[in-house]
Amino acid sequence: MPEEEPEEKKIDEDARLALVLLRSYMRWEQGDLAREARIAPSQVSVYERGKRTVPPEVLARAADAAGFPRYLLAPLKRSIRSFRAAAKGRARAARVLGEDFVSELIDLGSLVVDTIVGDLDPDEPMRAPSPEDREEAADLWAQMERRTPKQRQALAEEAEEFQSWALCERVAAASAEKAASQPRQALELAELALLIAKHAPGNPAWRSRLQGYALAHVSRARRACGDLAEAEEDCRSARELWDAGAPGDPGLLDEAALLDLEANTSRH
Repeated sequence: MPEEEPEEKKIDEDARLALVLLRSYMRWEQGDLAREARIAPSQVSVYERGKRTVPPEVLARAADAAGFPRYLLAPLKRSIRSFRAAAKGRARAARVLGEDFVSELIDLGSLVVDTIVGDLDPDEPMRAPSPEDREEAADLWAQMERRTPKQRQALAEEAEEFQSWALCERVAAASAEKAASQPRQALELAELALLIAKHAPGNPAWRSRLQGYALAHVSRARRACGDLAEAEEDCRSARELWDAGAPGDPGLLDEAALLDLEANTSRH
């Protein structure tokens, strides 16, 4: 039987994952973390790969750099420990794709995000939607696309980064692509786009505009599924939401999808 590793050489997995989590949610590369937290660049990779345990003072400096209160490091590590314990014994596929895993991960991530952004000035203007948001939406959709419908819904409801107007637009486009060949999948995606629109940040008028856009795609998918009565009702509601949101529209959304839908509806 191999000798047990000396206590001082054991890797603190909770500290390792806490370091990774802090860096990830600040959207830092390893070099950024090294610079901001005054850690030797070569050591960040060593810590994150579990080749050496993360010293408490290093984790504390990382927390300071991320604006994360030191007194919450212990609760964060306990949450990670509970999460790892719950995941033990599962098959790899279940750990990666299981709904419980995703739910735990979202809760854990929310703890960090809420704390980091919790001290922001509530009166500070929210960043306006811009075309550049579409670049990030492509990456978000790549992450979301491989999940199950329930997991996608959980992300849209719980994870702020997935509550993006541009992601709504991207998911709606994916729905339109599937409308002819896979109408039920198209409907699931259109309803996901609508869910994202309901949680998207911004003023009420902008959210109304976005919901009208998404609901137009729901109507299109319902028509493809043969649910004509509901499709027509959704089409009317989409137009109402779209028009009501005109004052908040920065000109990012294309009305063509709605006009095409209305044209098809009037012919039937």
